[in-house]
Amino acid sequence: MQQRLACHLLVIHYNKELYSLSSGINAEYGGEYVINLKFSEVYFRSSNQKVFDVRLNNQPVIVGLDIFSKVGYGTAHDEYVSFKIQDSSLLIGDYKLAFDGNLHLEFVKTPYDNPKINAIVLYEGKLEEVPKLPPLPQEEDEIIQEDIIEEEPAKPDVLQDRTVQQQPPVQPKKVSRPKKANPYEDTSAQYWPILISIG
Repeated sequence: MQQRLACHLLVIHYNKELYSLSSGINAEYGGEYVINLKFSEVYFRSSNQKVFDVRLNNQPVIVGLDIFSKVGYGTAHDEYVSFKIQDSSLLIGDYKLAFDGNLHLEFVKTPYDNPKINAIVLYEGKLEEVPKLPPLPQEEDEIIQEDIIEEEPAKPDVLQDRTVQQQPPVQPKKVSRPKKANPYEDTSAQYWPILISIG
């Protein structure tokens, strides 16, 4: 009896950025599989510029994918599509489709810019066994909040006759510095303009 310890990497396409493609992947043996779709938005710098759908054997598996809204600009993003092949059928979620031995992965253009993919990886195994990207670090607040103690405003001193005693205004401190020599005071050197003509 063969024991499977982890998922097996079957196919990887990671050569270039691809646009609007229909790809056939041969997966003729029964079992559980995961397609790992690798994306990174390196052109647009805002949401709703490149939004597209992904179909597996004409079945929508990802709808309305906007890479920038998920992870921002120039950041890796993975999408996972798990499925089973069993008795000449392709099982995707609750859908059972006829299966001819080939997986057809299609990236569908919507009213926005063309779809794109950076890599396609096919694993044999369960979704839990597939290596995943680490989570994105959460941006920490730039301002560190300290405990704020609310105090009542200071009350002015009141004399017996109810006149307010005023504090003298605070004068800025004068800073003493050593005196700097004035570079224009030195008259011992004379400068004569020199003209050179090349001709």
